[in-house]
Amino acid sequence: MERSAFSYRFGSAEFDESRFELRVAGLPVEVERRALEVLAYLLQHAGEVVTKEELLREVWAGRITVDKVLPNAINKLRRALGESNADRVATHARLGYRLDGPVMRTAVGRQFASPLELAAGQTVPGRANFALIRQLGRTGGSEVWLGEHPKTHEQRVYKFALDNSRLRALKREVTLLRLLQEGLENPTQVVEVLDWNFEFAPFFLECRYGGQPLTQWAEAHLAGLDQPARIALFLQIADAVAAAHAVGVLHKDLKPANVLVTGGASQPQVRLSDFGSGHLLESDRLEQLGITRLGLTIEDGAAGDGSSSGTPLYIAPELFTGHAPTVRSDVYALGVLLYQLLSGRIGQPMAPGWEAEIGDELLREDLQLATDGNPQRRLAGADELADRLRRLEQRCLQLLERRQAEATARQDRETLARSAARRPLMRALFAMLVLGVAAALWLQQQAVLARNEARMELARATALTRFLTEDLIGRANPLVSAKGPDTTLREVLLSARDRVAERFDAQRETAAVIHESLAALFSAIDMFPDAEKEARRALALLERDGEAAGRQGLQARAVLARVLSRQGRRDEAQREFEQLERLSAPPNDDPQARQRVAMTRSILLMDRSEFAKAVDELRAAIGGLDATEAGSTAQRDALRLDLIFALALAGKDEEAREEGRRLIEEAGSRKQDHALLIALTRLALVRAHGEDHATVERLLQEARPVIVARLGENHSRHITLLNELMALAFRQADWPRAFDYAKKVHERVRAKLGDAHPATYITLLNWARAEGEAGMAAQALDKARIAHQQLSRLVGPKGPQTQDAAVVLATIELQLGHTPRAQALIDQLDASVLEATRATGLWPAAIDALRGVALQQRGEMAAARRLLDSALAVIAPEEEALAQPGRVYRLAKAARARLP
Repeated sequence: MERSAFSYRFGSAEFDESRFELRVAGLPVEVERRALEVLAYLLQHAGEVVTKEELLREVWAGRITVDKVLPNAINKLRRALGESNADRVATHARLGYRLDGPVMRTAVGRQFASPLELAAGQTVPGRANFALIRQLGRTGGSEVWLGEHPKTHEQRVYKFALDNSRLRALKREVTLLRLLQEGLENPTQVVEVLDWNFEFAPFFLECRYGGQPLTQWAEAHLAGLDQPARIALFLQIADAVAAAHAVGVLHKDLKPANVLVTGGASQPQVRLSDFGSGHLLESDRLEQLGITRLGLTIEDGAAGDGSSSGTPLYIAPELFTGHAPTVRSDVYALGVLLYQLLSGRIGQPMAPGWEAEIGDELLREDLQLATDGNPQRRLAGADELADRLRRLEQRCLQLLERRQAEATARQDRETLARSAARRPLMRALFAMLVLGVAAALWLQQQAVLARNEARMELARATALTRFLTEDLIGRANPLVSAKGPDTTLREVLLSARDRVAERFDAQRETAAVIHESLAALFSAIDMFPDAEKEARRALALLERDGEAAGRQGLQARAVLARVLSRQGRRDEAQREFEQLERLSAPPNDDPQARQRVAMTRSILLMDRSEFAKAVDELRAAIGGLDATEAGSTAQRDALRLDLIFALALAGKDEEAREEGRRLIEEAGSRKQDHALLIALTRLALVRAHGEDHATVERLLQEARPVIVARLGENHSRHITLLNELMALAFRQADWPRAFDYAKKVHERVRAKLGDAHPATYITLLNWARAEGEAGMAAQALDKARIAHQQLSRLVGPKGPQTQDAAVVLATIELQLGHTPRAQALIDQLDASVLEATRATGLWPAAIDALRGVALQQRGEMAAARRLLDSALAVIAPEEEALAQPGRVYRLAKAARARLP
């Protein structure tokens, strides 16, 4: 079935139903899918009041929602429509919403509508060689059919989208399945996607037949499986989920219907299916594998298709309150599945009293940890749950030994008590005897403790030595790694990481130290997602032993906060930092804790471009280092590099140069190789030399070969160096070089950090800035608008980066004569924020200069003259001293020349 698709025009906005695209003032606007679906429904009923219940039913059909999901979607829609159109979406208190004003509707084509008219025996649409056998399932947005080749009897599964609104989920599923098939060591853990049709209705994806849903398979086979066989079946599911997580994919809708099983009770084979609600954690993996980003947008990078999508029975509690899905959300669903398999109650909830159905207390403990309502107490990953189940027999023996020891001790106490009761006349003698025995026992216990501690330390040292020689150094051996002499540090670290759990199975504290160290190493080579996983693993181990507030726990949390900040996840980083601060307060307040807090706070401030504040924290962090502690020299060097950079960006050039001179001098006096440290110091010093172009060029050219040789072309330090070369070309008005470097920097940052990181749009803004300064405003406009829009979303309208973007975009809009748009941006500027980011003392005057240009363009000559005269009096002496005065100054000077 088909229906007409329309393009709706209202105010300065246009919504194309066939492409599901919103444009405002002729420019495409990014807005999440749900808000667009609300708009589409309001447009279809323009002028009518649409109730809240009707919108929830039509737009969120079959999904769990939180209380404010509809108001939030309306607010996002109004922001996307802009100030001139936002009032068109009117609120009717306690009733719903209405789209006011005239709406022009134009037919733009035909649209596939629900339901499909499919029947068994028909040829599969677009697949003449396959016939439909039977419908496997149907939801509010799709139908799933089994198809078969009449001659070969090969079976395939076809998932049809019932309308355009479900097409995006189908595209997402194809993208994620392709990523899994390319990235998994064992691709048979997920269904195999063979082909798809997204060009004409009916849209569908085509998969190889993966077996019966667990719900059906269990009816025939589950009763015949004992507990170990049920656990073995579940381990296939958990391993598949863990493998998906390892390549950066959340399932978000784990349930029996999405677990397919082939084979009988003796050899079942599990595959995961239905990734239509899935979420991609690491978007750069698609580019690495050359997979087209179908159905995945920037919004998907933040939250997929809604954090609460899925089946209610298996949804983690935190998702009902609007939290973003995580690995732990899938772990919750796995816990429910494990309970159902063990109890034989597939599809049944874990109702109060479920513990009575699970006889093994260790399995009860595993289920409690997997389904804990607090995600922070929940098991950290599917691999951890699988590991506990694989060690179940070992854990049972350990529990039995502990119980036997406790029973023996209790029996001895009871025997002594009975003996004392039978001999009341000998109590005094018995007391003396007890004291003597206690003293002897104490001495014996001390000896045993000392012996055991020595054994533990020996075992720990042995395990660490083996880990270093076999898993780190040994893996670099070409004969071991099988990769020849080209084994990379990344490959060595990944291989070593995978062996930590096995190597330190009985030494959780040591394992936590290893994970925390690996997190720091991964961070140093820009492998931030891997660094995050290692930091979280360290924390999980320490939290389980009640050591989260100990020194190692605080260190792991500090690493986690820094890694999150480096990934642009500022809110999460801030929450971890606040927890670090709280745990570091008295009685844990000591010099090391204060140093750790200051160092972490400095990273967060640097990433927010609050360089003046970062300087104070960096000095406190450097002063708090213990010179006798292992690794303190390297940590001090890293902090001093940050200090040089922060001093320069805070406008304290002389202090930055002096700090750099001292660090280079100290590095040169050391016995070990110091070439990289000196190269990085030269890079940090560049900003402190301002307009001394010859010195800047020399520093960069001296640093570049060392940084490339030691760290690689795509390391963040080399990208920073390329950015400095771009800035140098910019100041020299060498526009071809500036454009070339700006493009390279943006492309490398985007490939490394993805479309959800602020740095991607800061580098895009720098590209636009260069084009704007070169007078190529028309080419710069789209880049500047996208950068401003995304930075506003990611760091907020008052974020320093957003304010900087507003200055650049306002300047470009003024160049093009777009005065109202420029004025709206100028009104958002805050000189105090800009001054805190880059202290010049000129920001208030620069903003007045932009206002004066806007006034001149509007014909308000007297007001323009007053503002321009006062602003130019402040900024002219500084700008005229530059080889290349800035575009704001040149605009203001030209505008003043046009005034009488």
